[in-house]
Amino acid sequence: MFGSIPQNRLLAYIALAGLLPVAAAWFLHTARMQAVNSVKTFEIQLEERAFNREKKQAGNMAIQTHFREADHFYIDKHLETLLFLEPEIESLKAVSDNPNFPQDENVKKRLDYLQGGGNNMAFTEGVVQSTPYFQEVAETLVHPVEVNLNDLKTILCRIEGVQIGSCVPPPHRPQLLILDFKIEKKNVSEKNQVFQLNLKLLKREFT
Repeated sequence: MFGSIPQNRLLAYIALAGLLPVAAAWFLHTARMQAVNSVKTFEIQLEERAFNREKKQAGNMAIQTHFREADHFYIDKHLETLLFLEPEIESLKAVSDNPNFPQDENVKKRLDYLQGGGNNMAFTEGVVQSTPYFQEVAETLVHPVEVNLNDLKTILCRIEGVQIGSCVPPPHRPQLLILDFKIEKKNVSEKNQVFQLNLKLLKREFT
Protein backbone atom coordinates (compact mmCIF):
# COMPACT_ATOMS: atom_id res chain seq x y z
CA MET A 1 0.00 0.00 0.00
CA PHE A 2 2.74 2.45 1.01
CA GLY A 3 4.97 1.29 -1.88
CA SER A 4 2.93 3.27 -4.37
CA ILE A 5 3.26 6.54 -2.38
CA PRO A 6 6.21 8.69 -3.37
CA GLN A 7 8.91 8.85 -0.70
CA ASN A 8 8.65 12.65 -0.28
CA ARG A 9 4.91 12.47 0.26
CA LEU A 10 5.30 9.56 2.64
CA LEU A 11 7.76 11.54 4.75
CA ALA A 12 5.31 14.44 4.81
CA TYR A 13 2.53 12.13 6.02
CA ILE A 14 4.77 10.70 8.73
CA ALA A 15 5.78 14.20 9.87
CA LEU A 16 2.11 15.27 9.92
CA ALA A 17 1.16 12.20 11.91
CA GLY A 18 3.91 13.03 14.39
CA LEU A 19 2.55 16.53 14.80
CA LEU A 20 -0.99 15.40 15.54
CA PRO A 21 -0.32 14.42 19.18
CA VAL A 22 1.52 17.69 19.72
CA ALA A 23 -1.38 19.65 18.25
CA ALA A 24 -3.88 17.68 20.29
CA ALA A 25 -1.87 18.29 23.46
CA TRP A 26 -1.63 22.01 22.64
CA PHE A 27 -5.38 22.29 22.06
CA LEU A 28 -6.07 20.38 25.28
CA HIS A 29 -3.68 22.61 27.21
CA THR A 30 -5.27 25.73 25.71
CA ALA A 31 -8.76 24.50 26.61
CA ARG A 32 -7.64 23.77 30.17
CA MET A 33 -6.03 27.21 30.51
CA GLN A 34 -9.18 28.86 29.22
CA ALA A 35 -11.19 26.92 31.79
CA VAL A 36 -8.77 27.93 34.55
CA ASN A 37 -8.93 31.57 33.44
CA SER A 38 -12.74 31.41 33.37
CA VAL A 39 -12.76 30.08 36.93
CA LYS A 40 -10.34 32.81 38.04
CA THR A 41 -12.46 35.48 36.35
CA PHE A 42 -15.58 34.09 38.01
CA GLU A 43 -13.83 34.13 41.40
CA ILE A 44 -12.74 37.75 40.88
CA GLN A 45 -16.29 38.72 39.92
CA LEU A 46 -17.65 36.96 43.01
CA GLU A 47 -15.14 38.78 45.22
CA GLU A 48 -16.07 42.12 43.63
CA ARG A 49 -19.77 41.44 44.10
CA ALA A 50 -19.22 40.44 47.71
CA PHE A 51 -17.11 43.55 48.33
CA ASN A 52 -19.67 45.82 46.68
CA ARG A 53 -22.46 44.15 48.65
CA GLU A 54 -20.60 44.64 51.92
CA LYS A 55 -19.78 48.23 50.98
CA LYS A 56 -23.41 48.92 50.12
CA GLN A 57 -24.61 47.29 53.35
CA ALA A 58 -22.09 49.32 55.35
CA GLY A 59 -23.33 52.49 53.64
CA ASN A 60 -26.94 51.55 54.35
CA MET A 61 -26.12 50.87 58.00
CA ALA A 62 -24.36 54.24 58.27
CA ILE A 63 -27.39 55.99 56.79
CA GLN A 64 -29.76 54.15 59.11
CA THR A 65 -27.62 55.04 62.12
CA HIS A 66 -27.36 58.68 61.06
CA PHE A 67 -31.12 59.12 60.63
CA ARG A 68 -32.27 56.83 63.44
CA GLU A 69 -33.14 59.73 65.77
CA ALA A 70 -34.98 61.70 63.08
CA ASP A 71 -37.87 63.94 64.14
CA HIS A 72 -41.11 62.82 62.48
CA PHE A 73 -42.38 66.42 62.63
CA TYR A 74 -39.20 68.04 61.25
CA ILE A 75 -40.98 69.52 58.21
CA ASP A 76 -43.78 70.92 60.35
CA LYS A 77 -41.33 72.52 62.79
CA HIS A 78 -38.51 73.71 60.57
CA LEU A 79 -39.93 74.30 57.07
CA GLU A 80 -43.60 75.17 57.47
CA THR A 81 -42.81 77.75 60.17
CA LEU A 82 -40.40 79.78 58.02
CA LEU A 83 -41.31 83.41 57.33
CA PHE A 84 -40.14 84.66 53.94
CA LEU A 85 -39.32 88.07 52.45
CA GLU A 86 -38.68 89.69 55.84
CA PRO A 87 -36.93 92.77 54.35
CA GLU A 88 -40.01 93.46 52.24
CA ILE A 89 -42.24 92.96 55.27
CA GLU A 90 -40.22 95.49 57.23
CA SER A 91 -40.38 98.00 54.37
CA LEU A 92 -44.13 97.56 54.03
CA LYS A 93 -44.58 97.99 57.79
CA ALA A 94 -42.56 101.19 57.71
CA VAL A 95 -44.79 102.57 54.97
CA SER A 96 -47.98 101.38 56.64
CA ASP A 97 -47.04 102.84 60.05
CA ASN A 98 -45.81 106.17 58.69
CA PRO A 99 -48.52 108.83 59.18
CA ASN A 100 -46.98 110.89 56.37
CA PHE A 101 -48.00 108.23 53.82
CA PRO A 102 -51.64 107.72 52.88
CA GLN A 103 -53.06 104.30 53.71
CA ASP A 104 -52.67 102.05 50.70
CA GLU A 105 -54.95 99.05 50.39
CA ASN A 106 -52.38 97.22 48.23
CA VAL A 107 -49.77 97.59 50.97
CA LYS A 108 -52.19 96.16 53.52
CA LYS A 109 -53.08 93.20 51.27
CA ARG A 110 -49.44 92.45 50.61
CA LEU A 111 -48.64 92.55 54.32
CA ASP A 112 -51.57 90.29 55.13
CA TYR A 113 -50.41 87.85 52.46
CA LEU A 114 -46.80 87.76 53.65
CA GLN A 115 -47.58 87.65 57.38
CA GLY A 116 -50.90 85.84 57.47
CA GLY A 117 -49.72 82.45 56.24
CA GLY A 118 -50.54 82.89 52.57
CA ASN A 119 -46.83 82.75 51.73
CA ASN A 120 -45.89 80.04 54.22
CA MET A 121 -44.81 76.58 53.15
CA ALA A 122 -47.58 74.01 53.52
CA PHE A 123 -46.91 70.43 52.46
CA THR A 124 -49.37 67.70 51.64
CA GLU A 125 -48.37 64.06 52.11
CA GLY A 126 -48.78 61.35 49.51
CA VAL A 127 -49.22 57.65 50.15
CA VAL A 128 -46.75 56.21 52.67
CA GLN A 129 -44.58 53.44 51.21
CA SER A 130 -43.20 50.99 53.77
CA THR A 131 -40.34 48.46 53.66
CA PRO A 132 -38.85 46.33 56.47
CA TYR A 133 -36.16 48.99 56.98
CA PHE A 134 -37.79 52.36 56.31
CA GLN A 135 -40.91 54.18 55.26
CA GLU A 136 -41.08 57.06 52.82
CA VAL A 137 -43.64 59.56 51.64
CA ALA A 138 -43.74 62.32 49.04
CA GLU A 139 -44.25 65.82 50.48
CA THR A 140 -45.58 68.33 47.95
CA LEU A 141 -46.08 72.06 48.44
CA VAL A 142 -49.75 72.94 48.40
CA HIS A 143 -48.94 76.21 46.63
CA PRO A 144 -45.78 78.00 45.45
CA VAL A 145 -44.12 80.48 47.81
CA GLU A 146 -42.30 83.74 47.17
CA VAL A 147 -38.76 83.89 48.51
CA ASN A 148 -35.53 85.85 48.23
CA LEU A 149 -31.97 84.52 48.00
CA ASN A 150 -31.50 84.34 51.78
CA ASP A 151 -34.77 82.44 52.10
CA LEU A 152 -33.56 79.97 49.47
CA LYS A 153 -30.33 79.39 51.40
CA THR A 154 -32.29 78.71 54.58
CA ILE A 155 -34.65 76.30 52.82
CA LEU A 156 -31.80 74.34 51.23
CA CYS A 157 -29.83 74.36 54.48
CA ARG A 158 -32.71 72.74 56.33
CA ILE A 159 -33.55 70.27 53.55
CA GLU A 160 -29.99 69.18 52.76
CA GLY A 161 -28.78 69.29 56.37
CA VAL A 162 -25.65 71.31 55.59
CA GLN A 163 -24.57 74.72 56.79
CA ILE A 164 -25.02 77.44 54.18
CA GLY A 165 -23.66 80.82 55.18
CA SER A 166 -24.93 81.63 58.64
CA CYS A 167 -27.72 79.03 58.48
CA VAL A 168 -27.05 75.95 60.61
CA PRO A 169 -29.44 73.01 60.00
CA PRO A 170 -31.60 71.95 62.95
CA PRO A 171 -30.91 68.54 64.56
CA HIS A 172 -32.78 65.27 63.98
CA ARG A 173 -33.43 65.81 60.28
CA PRO A 174 -34.98 62.84 58.45
CA GLN A 175 -33.54 61.90 55.09
CA LEU A 176 -35.01 64.44 52.68
CA LEU A 177 -34.55 64.10 48.94
CA ILE A 178 -35.60 66.79 46.47
CA LEU A 179 -37.83 65.24 43.81
CA ASP A 180 -38.82 68.48 42.07
CA PHE A 181 -37.46 72.00 42.40
CA LYS A 182 -38.88 74.79 40.25
CA ILE A 183 -37.87 78.40 40.68
CA GLU A 184 -38.88 81.40 38.62
CA LYS A 185 -37.91 85.05 38.87
CA LYS A 186 -40.93 87.10 39.79
CA ASN A 187 -39.50 90.50 40.63
CA VAL A 188 -35.93 91.74 40.37
CA SER A 189 -34.65 95.11 41.46
CA GLU A 190 -31.47 96.46 43.00
CA LYS A 191 -32.83 96.07 46.54
CA ASN A 192 -35.44 93.37 46.13
CA GLN A 193 -35.18 89.99 44.39
CA VAL A 194 -38.26 87.82 44.58
CA PHE A 195 -38.54 84.29 43.21
CA GLN A 196 -41.48 81.92 43.04
CA LEU A 197 -40.58 78.49 44.37
CA ASN A 198 -42.37 75.19 43.96
CA LEU A 199 -41.03 72.11 45.65
CA LYS A 200 -41.57 68.39 46.10
CA LEU A 201 -39.66 66.28 48.61
CA LEU A 202 -39.29 62.65 49.56
CA LYS A 203 -39.14 62.10 53.30
CA ARG A 204 -37.58 58.79 54.36
CA GLU A 205 -37.62 57.59 57.96
CA PHE A 206 -35.76 54.46 59.10
CA THR A 207 -37.31 52.00 61.51
